[in-house]
Amino acid sequence: MDEAKKRLRALDFFMGAAFAAVGLFLVIEGYQAFVSPALATVERSANPGVSTMFIGGLLILFGSVIALIGLAASGNPFRIAAHVIPETIGKATFLRGLIVLGCIAVYFFVLWEMVPYVVSTFIFLVGMMTIFKAGAWWKILLIAGISVGVIWYFFGVLAMVPLP
Repeated sequence: MDEAKKRLRALDFFMGAAFAAVGLFLVIEGYQAFVSPALATVERSANPGVSTMFIGGLLILFGSVIALIGLAASGNPFRIAAHVIPETIGKATFLRGLIVLGCIAVYFFVLWEMVPYVVSTFIFLVGMMTIFKAGAWWKILLIAGISVGVIWYFFGVLAMVPLP
């Protein structure tokens, strides 16, 4: 197997391990919801902890399979990561990824706490599209406005999902 494929399989190992870790978190949170005294009157089959534990269990299963395949095919994913990480950190795409993560954190932890969903999501979309030069300013505003309106209408009005 060539080096590029081994690098991809090493990535599979780490992504699979991350999925399994998220699955474990979901199982733990689902169990806490399942045994929560606040949900004691909810029928066990309708308890939200059941579906959360099921989804978490699937993530653990599939993440573990991906991680094991990646481990077997890459040989030593940690050695490969030791070479790849320094290369990756200096790339513009990595820095863009950090910017995206920062914007998502601001969106969820700052904007949602301060302003209604429609406003915070509009600001987030305009900001992200501006950072990544998605087009002319008027197109960005139009796309963000239409997207927020459609999401609000379908989920907030038709599906009656409470938006933050």
